[in-house]
Amino acid sequence: MKDFSILYQKEAIEFVTVAKEYLSIMEAAKNMNSEDFIDNSIKILPLLYLKGELLPGLHDYDEDYIEKFVDEPTWVFIQQASATKLAEDDEYVEVQDISVFNNTDYLNVALSEIFADIYQEMGDLIGAYRLAQEPTMLAALYTCKENFSSYWGIRVILLLKNLHQIKYKQKED
Repeated sequence: MKDFSILYQKEAIEFVTVAKEYLSIMEAAKNMNSEDFIDNSIKILPLLYLKGELLPGLHDYDEDYIEKFVDEPTWVFIQQASATKLAEDDEYVEVQDISVFNNTDYLNVALSEIFADIYQEMGDLIGAYRLAQEPTMLAALYTCKENFSSYWGIRVILLLKNLHQIKYKQKED
């Protein structure tokens, strides 16, 4: 029998809480001005990274329970909302995915796409928690932790770096 107690440990609950807040900010982006969108993002992204880093290691899960909850229209909505808020600052940055490419390969990805990619990772996790089925929750938490090291963790850092530059460039202007 699987041990589901990890789902209710402090680190997991705190991560899920921050992930849910990230989703809320992204879903409300359309109603924010650009400055508030950038400020809210700069505040939530470091927490998301920290709580992702603090997630305990997971080993005992069942791949049959991995589910996706964020569909393509939702991803596009989040990407377009963030692109609108960033406007001309929605630049392309080089992203290296450890799991897909060798050490010299990079992807050019727009900042708005990174927002949507992170949204998809967090949305799939929160969708699993909303189902309240422990095997699905455990598989989602495992997937999120695994993808942190190879996929979304580096995207959070790149996004934060660029948002910092955007915010303080605007103040200088």
